[in-house]
Formats: sequence, structure tokens, C-alpha cells
Amino acid sequence: MADTRPLDRNPYYAEHYEHLDRILNRPQLAGIGISGCVGAGIFLTSGALIATTGSLGGALSYLVAGIIVACVLYTLTEMVACRPLTGVLIDLPHTFLDPACGFAVAASYGLSKICSMAALTAYSAELTALLKNKPGRHEKGPEVAINIAFILLTTASHCLGVKLYGKIERVIMWFKISLLVLVCILMLVINFGAGGHRQTSYQTNYTTHAFTPGFKPTGFLNTETPILRSSGVADTDFGITGAGGQLFAFITTVTLAMFSCFGGELVAMTAGEAKEPWKDIPIVMSFVYLVPLAMYPFVLMSAGANVNYADPNLPKIWGRSNRFGSNSPFVIAIMGSSLHGLPKVLNVFFIISAYTTANTTLYAASRSVFMLSQQYLPKKIADIFGKTNNGHTPLRAILLCSALGFLSLIGLADNSNSQPRITLTELYTGTLACVYICECVTFLKFKAGLDRLEKRKIFSRNDELYITRLFKSRWQPVPAYIGIFGCTFVVVWSGIPPLYILIARQNLTSTANLKPTSALAFDVLGAYIGPIIFATFYLTYKYIHPRSSSVDLRDLTPGNYILGDLSTIEREGPESMPANPWKSLENPNAMELEAQRDSIDPDRRSSFPLSTNYPGFEMSPETYDEREAQRARREERERIRSILENRPKRLERGFWRELWSFVVVDRD
Repeated sequence: MADTRPLDRNPYYAEHYEHLDRILNRPQLAGIGISGCVGAGIFLTSGALIATTGSLGGALSYLVAGIIVACVLYTLTEMVACRPLTGVLIDLPHTFLDPACGFAVAASYGLSKICSMAALTAYSAELTALLKNKPGRHEKGPEVAINIAFILLTTASHCLGVKLYGKIERVIMWFKISLLVLVCILMLVINFGAGGHRQTSYQTNYTTHAFTPGFKPTGFLNTETPILRSSGVADTDFGITGAGGQLFAFITTVTLAMFSCFGGELVAMTAGEAKEPWKDIPIVMSFVYLVPLAMYPFVLMSAGANVNYADPNLPKIWGRSNRFGSNSPFVIAIMGSSLHGLPKVLNVFFIISAYTTANTTLYAASRSVFMLSQQYLPKKIADIFGKTNNGHTPLRAILLCSALGFLSLIGLADNSNSQPRITLTELYTGTLACVYICECVTFLKFKAGLDRLEKRKIFSRNDELYITRLFKSRWQPVPAYIGIFGCTFVVVWSGIPPLYILIARQNLTSTANLKPTSALAFDVLGAYIGPIIFATFYLTYKYIHPRSSSVDLRDLTPGNYILGDLSTIEREGPESMPANPWKSLENPNAMELEAQRDSIDPDRRSSFPLSTNYPGFEMSPETYDEREAQRARREERERIRSILENRPKRLERGFWRELWSFVVVDRD
């Protein structure tokens, strides 16, 4: 095995005794997904969206970003419902597209989650300074200590086992959903005047101007329409005015909002530890992306009703600022009211939200490293990071990812613009967008294989059993194409605003209010380094070592879509599974259907026992082949039906009963 190329290995779940425990129930699965989706973005960094594109523009940017992400996750749900295996996010492109794509997803996804964990940990540690009696930046020593404490706490929560971790995330889920509702209520209270007279220096009407009058990197000082140019002016008059500038600003905020909308795919990474995957995974995936993504636009709109884009306290993405304070539009709105005790309370809640998302990203990173080691890396590495302890916890993968989480300390090198942390978040966004694109392209191949089986009258996405026992994402391939084009546009556009500012910067008369050239260069690098890394992983695996070829559509059989008993597939011990795991899951005659009748060797046809098997009746080879094909198709349809009929029917208990199951664990 040591000299075997990773491409030639049997799947992880077919021959390796190291496996994860299927122990997570529905509320715990949903808790991990919600915790990974709802974090720092909507609560803390959304103020930058309002400053860039306006109150309504920020809410609409969340709507557009949410639609793109929802299309990807809606598409992904169908594939995960068919194959709820460990590391299914990696397994899908490996099985249906190209092993090189599986490797690129495994490596890139793990890297992106490590970067996200480091950035969120650094941000959480930085925000703890707001809890002091006199808020101000920590000295480097205390901030290093807080970062280390957060990372150690994160590591401990995972090393104690996934069962305890799932219980923690179940509580965190309802904390975050309640927090979304709470900030909406508080913003309505303030908007209706119950928070008292506004006490800040900026008291201009907060709701009249829904969009900024253009794109201005240093931010707007008032709601008047300025004259902005790209050269020959000071940085305070630099930008793009008019409809073109408004569109430029809005598109930019859509790419920024994507950071907050990512994370729902975490449910796919939990599939290998789901107690009842056939029953829970499809509905949990839908719940995890629909609930937060539907709430985000309304949450930010409630903040935008109280904080105008010209508020000087809002963060400016590309502006130079030494101001220290909360960037949250919710805290800024409350600070302008008479509710003086609430800002510190909200800051505590937001720190918890950011930190728990960092905690959840460690879960995703460790499982990705575990699968990467198992399926693609040399055996020596697989025997280290692809192993679990006696409690079936990938302890070594967790410790490796935790150690890499100390990247959070590089943020202490530059406090003026928090540039290292910003670059890490940009790398995360670009890399995860590439993963989303790959999953959508995988679905096109996944669907093409099903369409081929339907033409052969074996199995169809339109079958009642497929719809009720698995999951059919309707209107396909439109959602998949929306996901592909939307994420591609995000990847391309993310680096354009800082690149535009970087080029125009040298033609301005003063640049004191803009970020330094080095910071802007890192913004461009952060935007594009993720896609470059993803492409490097893919091209290296495909063309250099070990080399791979795309999956042939003719090789996709019913066994790729309809799995047998997962306890059989994932049982311990390589001796308990056959060398080819699909042989126990497929009808051998059905496999012959993958070679069309017209491809059968004429010499083989002439060897069929015609008159011997049918005395008194002369049968042509073509007729014999047709009868054999019909019989094999019939047997395969019966096999599929028998498997699916034994699975739970989706939403059989009704919508409200299924929704209640996210609160109370089913006992049946």
C-alpha cells in the first residue's frame, strides 16, 4: 500500500478501519451548520456594507449573495442526500467529476477553514478590548494570551469527542438565532423612538438616502452628492460618482456579503457522523441555509434604518483609520440612544458569536484534513493524520489544525488596518467560492449520469421514490448555473476594487486617508491567492503527480447514486469489505448494461446457446441480448426499489412536526 498511488486506492470507507462515529442527532447537526454560518459577518462587519452602498444597498447585497449561496447549497443537498458519507463534500467531485477535483476540494477547503478560524479568533480577541472600562487596544502581551486561550479552549471542546461538541453547538444554534431576532427588535425600538433622543453628533435623517451617491473608498461625510474623480484630486474627492459608481459600490458589497453567507455547507461535512443520515441530512441542510440567509437582509435593513451611510463611526473598507471601537452598526445605533448599558452587552454577544464560528470551522478543517490524509496522501501521513483515537475522534487532525490556528497572531503585526486578518478572510472567501463552483459543476455531471440511467429505463430523478426518499432539487440546472456564474463573478470581482484604488492612488494629490499601498496590494493578493491555490492543487494532481482522468459518464452506475446499508459500507476492518465495494451493492447483470448491446463483440454473440436453451425455437443474438438487457434492467429496478422503500419518507410527519424536531430530539 505504501507505494500505491492515492488514485488507485479504494475509497476510505471501503477498506480503512479508522472511521468516525454516527452519533449526531438532528438538533446537533443543525447546530453545527448554524454556528458555522452565523458568525462575525452579519453582526460586526456589516457596517462596512452600509458605508459603501447605503442602508438599502447593504440589505440588497445580502439578498443577492444569499440567493447565490442558496442555489449552491440547494444543488448540493440533492447530491449529499444520495451519498451521506464521511467527507461527502470531497467524495462528490472525486466520484462524479475527477479525482483531481476531489483532491483540490479537500486541500483547499481545509486551508480555507483554517484561515477562517485564525481570522475569527484574532477578531474575537481584538474585540475583548471593548469590554474594558476604558475601551482601547490591548497591549500585545495580553492579546497574545487571549488568542492562545481561545485556541486552547477550541481545541479542548473538540478533543473531548463529537458527542459533547454536538451538544454545545445545539445550544449555540438557538443563541445565534435568538441574537438575530434580538437585534432586529432593538433596532425597531430605537427607530420608533423608544430609545430616547439621539445623542450623537450625527443626527441627519437616517432613512431618506437608501443608496450612496457613488463609490468613495474613504467614505462619505454627508448625504450630499459630491463630485468624484479618479485622478488629479485629493483622496477625499476620489471615487466614481453617478449610477456607475452606485453599481460599482453595490457589486463590491455583494462580494463582501458572501463572507457572511458562507458556511452552510458544513452540514455536508457532518454527514459521516449523522446518526440517521437518510432522515436528517436533507432537511437539516435546507434548514441551515434557509433560516439565516432569509433573515440576513431584514436584520441589516433594521440596522440601516438607524445608521446612515454617512455616519462617521461606520468602518471604511479602504480608508485609513486609527479609531478603535465597535464596527457593528447595531452597537453604533444603540450608542446614539439613551440605552447606555446595551452596547457592552451586545459586544459580549457578538464576541461569543464570532468565537463560536471559529470553533466550528475547526470541526470542518479537521474533518477535511482527516479525509485528505485518508484518500490522497501517502500512507505514512495517512497513518498519522488519518487515524482516530479509541473514541473515533480524529485527534491528530484536530491538533494539527489547532496549531495552524496560531496564524491569528500575525494580525498583531499591523493593528492600524488589521490587514493580516482581512487578507485571511479574503483568502477564505476566494477559496470557498472555488469549492462551491466545483460542487455545482459536479452536479451537472451527477445529473447527466442520472439522465443517462433514465434513458435506459433504470432509474430517474422524477421517480416518486427518488423525490420522497432522497431529495430532488427542482428547476435544475438553473440553480447550479446561478451558483457557478455567481461564485465565478465573486472570484473575479473581489480584487477589482482594491486594484482600481491601487492604480489610481498614484494619480491623487494626497493619500493620507487611504490605506497604504502595501495594504491595498495584500487586498488584491488575498482576493486572488485562493483561486490560484485551488487551481495549483488541481493541476498538480491531474497532470504532474499522480495524474488522473475525468470520470467517464458511462462509468456512473446506479450504485453511485443508491447506496446500500451505510453500516455495511463503513464497518470496521478491511477484511469485512470486498476489494470492490460496489460489487456487494450492484446487480452484476446491471453492470453489463453500461456496455450497450451494440458494443458486444460479434464473436461473443455467436457463442450464445440459442437452440439449446430454447428447444424448437431459433433466437437471433440481437433478440437474446435484448431479453438479457430487459431482465437486468428489471432486476436493477427492483433492487433500487427495495433499498429506497426501506428508507424514511421525507416530511412524512408534516412541516411543523419536522420543524419541532430541531428543538426536541426524536425518541422514536
